[in-house]
Amino acid sequence: MKLAIIGGTGREGPGLALRWAAAGLEVIIGSRQQEKAQGVAAELNRALGREAIGGMVNREAAAAADLVVMTVPFSAHVDTLRE
Repeated sequence: MKLAIIGGTGREGPGLALRWAAAGLEVIIGSRQQEKAQGVAAELNRALGREAIGGMVNREAAAAADLVVMTVPFSAHVDTLRE
């Protein structure tokens, strides 16, 4: 299963990504900035010891996933979903 974490570079996303990847899921970190998403994914993959986490812009991450989780602040949900 491929899981995307929208807003995954914030406080909650990296911890969830690392745990889900360790459990065997393929995880995509989503961000408004691709470079930021890829940087966080690279750090997490180093911690994990294997390549299980990717980084994409939010829209691409959502389109590529089987399941999408949002970790943006509640006040940003509507604007993020409109993107």
